Amino acid sequence: MYDVAVLGSGPGGYVAALRAALRGAKVCCIEKGHLGGTCLNVGCIPTKAMLHASELFWNIKHASEYGFSTESPRVDETAYMARTAEVVSGLRNGVGFLLKARKVDVIRGRGKLIAKDTITVETDKGTRQIQARSIIIATGSAPARPGFLPWDSDRLMTTDQATTASDLPKSILVLGGGVIGCEFATVYSELGIPVTVVEMLDNLVANVDQDIAKAIVNSLEKRNAKVLTGCKVVAMKANKSGVTTELENGDKIETDKVLVAVGRIPQIENIGLEEIGVAVEDGLVKVDERCQTSVPNIYAIGDIAEARQYAHVASRMGIIAADNAAGHPARDKRDVVPAGIYTHPEAATVGLSEQQAKEKYPAVRVAAFSYAASGMAKAYGEPEGQVKIIADEELGQILGGVVIGQHATDVVQEIALAMRTELTVEELAETIHSHPTFVEAVGEAAEAWLGLPLHSLG
Repeated sequence: MYDVAVLGSGPGGYVAALRAALRGAKVCCIEKGHLGGTCLNVGCIPTKAMLHASELFWNIKHASEYGFSTESPRVDETAYMARTAEVVSGLRNGVGFLLKARKVDVIRGRGKLIAKDTITVETDKGTRQIQARSIIIATGSAPARPGFLPWDSDRLMTTDQATTASDLPKSILVLGGGVIGCEFATVYSELGIPVTVVEMLDNLVANVDQDIAKAIVNSLEKRNAKVLTGCKVVAMKANKSGVTTELENGDKIETDKVLVAVGRIPQIENIGLEEIGVAVEDGLVKVDERCQTSVPNIYAIGDIAEARQYAHVASRMGIIAADNAAGHPARDKRDVVPAGIYTHPEAATVGLSEQQAKEKYPAVRVAAFSYAASGMAKAYGEPEGQVKIIADEELGQILGGVVIGQHATDVVQEIALAMRTELTVEELAETIHSHPTFVEAVGEAAEAWLGLPLHSLG
């Protein structure tokens, strides 16, 4: 009998297993695939390795702007993808090392709940039953695969195939202009691969600050990618020579391959939720602030229980669930959640958008500081971007933040910490920021919000 059994080893599952073990519990972690789940193996980590390398290649091609002379740089696609795989395998081995060091039993196979304290696992050696006083479900999500597409062809890829391929496409259509689609479009376009992004909605990365959407479109077009919004795909045919994609307006686009990036589906089917009475609402397992489900000793975390499909949210939920499962009560509202888009330039948000804040609060003031006035951004040759602070005008309570530009996903953390600890804009402005840094733009935006801009005209 285990104290805690964790179903899934992604950034939520393995973190939950480690945390429970650190709390003194006897723990097992059940995983049918690679340790680390989607994030480590085919998601966050390989895409960031690909993005960093593609940015490096882009900068090499434009090295003359920095005073260097380069001649005809080229991409060794085999080596490029091999490096990505090496980054992934190193981190995957690290997860395995940590689980072993913490004495977490890793059980290989597909798990299914058959009782509130029992999981059956289909292993290579047959069926095994695992019993545990508490269970944490962390089965994650999988790429959506629209049924009308020709999935019998290897010329169609999801992110699973795009991050593990040994070569690169000659040209590509990216179906879906969300975060994932835009990141891959950035990779391919920086490597010099012809890219067309097709998005059904009127804007890329819908439901984020429109300044972000504009910056991403500008960036992709600067890298010679073609961006088509408000376009619906009605048919797609694949053969040995390529893929033909037909749009609703009658246009046809010929490409070597297609990357389908239209979202991810929580993996809650066939894991025994209905059989044991775990409540599901709007396609997600219903949980409270303790990550507890409708069955008291069962917890759910990550993409199956949270609409915001971020690895860092899954990890935080894993910590909360593990603490509760191991007898250490913990809660988290998850109301301050930073989110990043790793295009070039990067973009990041936290809290409410400007529009959301104005709908919820009677008086909201917004102020921004442009990277064009940042000494560090100018030194890096990356003056595109800004920091925007959204706050309650009367109290100075920070309601949200937007960062666009180099290291945006790091810079936004200061705003997130300020929100988490309930600092006001004035207190943020009074914090001494190192110079020159990218993050000092947060202090400059705070000063602008107070009506005291130093390095901008407000």
